Amino acid sequence: MGMATDLKSTLTEEFSWLDNPANLDQLFNIGRHTLALQELRRQSGWGAWWESRKDLQRRRGILQNIVRQLKKRRVFTLLVASPHVKRIWTSTLAEQVEGKILCQYLGGLINAQKLQSRTLNGKTFTPAQLKQLESMRGEVKHEAGAGRMESMLGILQDISRFRLHLKYYRLAHRAFNRIRILKLESELTLSKEAGTLYSLLTPHEQVDEEERIVHHAIIKADVRGSTTVTEELQNKALNPASYFSLRFFSPINKLLPIYGANKVFIEGDAVILSFLEYEKNPQQWFSVARACGMAKDMLNIIHANNRHSEQMGLPKLELGIGLCYADTAPLYLYDEDKPIMISSAIGKADRLSSCTWNLRKTVRPDLFNIEVFALADGEHGRGEKGQNWIRYNVNGILLDPEGFAKLQQEIILKRTPVKINGATIVLHVGKFPDAGGKMHDLVIREGQVGLWQNDAPVPDHSSDERFYEVVTNRKLISQVCTPQP
Repeated sequence: MGMATDLKSTLTEEFSWLDNPANLDQLFNIGRHTLALQELRRQSGWGAWWESRKDLQRRRGILQNIVRQLKKRRVFTLLVASPHVKRIWTSTLAEQVEGKILCQYLGGLINAQKLQSRTLNGKTFTPAQLKQLESMRGEVKHEAGAGRMESMLGILQDISRFRLHLKYYRLAHRAFNRIRILKLESELTLSKEAGTLYSLLTPHEQVDEEERIVHHAIIKADVRGSTTVTEELQNKALNPASYFSLRFFSPINKLLPIYGANKVFIEGDAVILSFLEYEKNPQQWFSVARACGMAKDMLNIIHANNRHSEQMGLPKLELGIGLCYADTAPLYLYDEDKPIMISSAIGKADRLSSCTWNLRKTVRPDLFNIEVFALADGEHGRGEKGQNWIRYNVNGILLDPEGFAKLQQEIILKRTPVKINGATIVLHVGKFPDAGGKMHDLVIREGQVGLWQNDAPVPDHSSDERFYEVVTNRKLISQVCTPQP
C-alpha cells in the first residue's frame, strides 16, 4: 500500500474496490454465479448461457490460480486453518501452544507427535483435546480440498478487510499525530482564548451542573406476595416494615451507586429505577448493561430473602422485572421541589414485569424464567390497550428489543448457541463495567415468541419474533462465560 502522501497538510485516505470485501463476493462467489447461470439459461436460452459460461470459467480459473500460488508458498492450508484456530482460541490454549503451530497441525503440515513436542511449559494435549483437533483437521482438509473455491473466496475477503482496516489505522494514526496535549497553565489559557482547546474531562472533573440527559433505561420490579407476607408477619407479631426494609429495600439502596441507578418510585410491591446517560459523558453510556446487572442483584436479594422466609415458615416472595430502553431523555414534573419522572419506558417496563396467571399452569420453570406468547387472531384480550402478547415472568428479567439493540452497542456480545435438554438455545455472552469500573458477566437468552390460541400454546410453532431474557442461573452463566486471563 505504501506510505500516505502529504502527511502534514492533508488528512485523507484513498480507498479502492479491493478494500471492500463485498466486491470480492460479487466477483468470485462461484456458487451464486452458477445459480445465476442456470436461471439465465431458463430465461434467455442456450446462447446466452454459453457466452456467460465462459465468464464463469474465467472467474473460476482466477481463483484456482490463486490457490495454486498459495499452495506453492505452503500457506494455503494455514490460511484455511486460521479461522478454526481463532474459533477455539482461549487463554488456556494460549498457555499450551502457539497459534502458528496449531495452524500447522490443523493444516496437515505436522503430525500429532510433533504437535505434542512443541507444546509450552510441558502442558501437553489431553486425548479429548486431540480428538477435537483431529475432527477440525478433517474439516480443514475438506475445506482445502473439495471446498477450496469457497475457502479461497473467504481468504480473499479477509485480505480485503485487512487492507481496509490498515488504511483506517493509518488515517487514525495521522489524525492523532495532529493532537497536542497541553499541561502548562499558560498554554492552556492561550489555547482556550484562541478557540483551539478541546477539553476531554473525566467524570470527576466535569463541573457542568446542568448536564443534558440524552437516553435512559428503566427497571420496573413487580414484587408479588408482599400482602400475604405482611399478614403472616403480623400474625407472628413481627414488624413488616422492618422486615422489608432490612431484607429488601436497604440492600437495594446499597446497590444504587454500584450500577449508577436512581430511585424513581419504591413502595411495598413495586420498585422503579432509572439509569441515565448524559450528553457529555459518552464513556459511561452503559445504561442497559448496568440495569441488567442491577436487576440480577435484585433477584439475588429476593432469593436470599426467600431462604430466610422459609426458615421462618413464611411464604416466599416473587419478583417479575421488566427492563426497557428509551433513546430519548425522560420528562419531569415537579411536586414543589421534588422531580417526578415521566417516561413511556415506565409503562412498557410495567407490562414486561407482569405475569399472566393462565401461563402459571402451563409453563414449568427450569433454567429460565421468561416465556412470551403472541395472542392469535380472535383470542380473548388481543388488541386490548394495544397489547397482543402475554408473558410468563416469575423471578425473571425481560429485556425489550430496543434495550437489546442498545446493549449490543454498549458491549461486545458473542452469539453462543448451546444444547440444553436436547434443544438449541441461543445465548449472547459478554462483560460490562459497573459505575466503579469492575467487570461483570452478562448472559442474554434469545427466545422465540410462541403462539397462544384456545387458551393454550400452539405446539411446534415457528416465529420470527424474539424476546430477550437476562439469564440469572449462576451455573449456566459460569459454564458459558470464558474466564479472563
